[in-house]
Amino acid sequence: MTFFRILPYAAILGLTACLESDDGETIPDTPDVGLSFAELDTLNDLLIEEVTDAGPTPVADIPDTGSAIYDGTLFLALQDGSEDGVIGQAEMTASFASNTITGGADNFYDLEGNATEGSVTYEGGAFDRSIELLSGSMNGDVAFETGEMEVGTTVVGNFSGPSAEYVSGILAGTATPAGEDDIGVLGGFYLAQ
Repeated sequence: MTFFRILPYAAILGLTACLESDDGETIPDTPDVGLSFAELDTLNDLLIEEVTDAGPTPVADIPDTGSAIYDGTLFLALQDGSEDGVIGQAEMTASFASNTITGGADNFYDLEGNATEGSVTYEGGAFDRSIELLSGSMNGDVAFETGEMEVGTTVVGNFSGPSAEYVSGILAGTATPAGEDDIGVLGGFYLAQ
């Protein structure tokens, strides 16, 4: 399981109907079906590989009109030494004319592969073409192994591939259990058209 591998920012900047890794492992694109823990873990590994290999999309090659729907994974890891975290199924829509992105994630699982409650929503999602960065926040409630927490993170990311085929980014912020102190949380998302 590699979804807790937080790659350096340069490496994550940046699925076709069927992704294939270097060893020939594939998973079908099933955005409307709740994927299992094993499928999400496999998909996440494949997307990390694809996004890393694709490299950032040059601003001139990002569409100026239309929109694109991206499907993939989002993961969050508590920074309290517990190795507690979740992985979920993500969907985002980029509106290229307005330089905005909406979406979120649900269908979460903990590290033991148990389904958990929760969802997060991408708020204020925007793309600044002058600095080639996605921004916004990812907020919601997610049940980690240690309990339900309110999650609030800042998003930094980018499009990847020759024509913005992928969108990926990192998340940093807090997860707050009811009535307790904030816990740091880090994460990332990897999605493809």
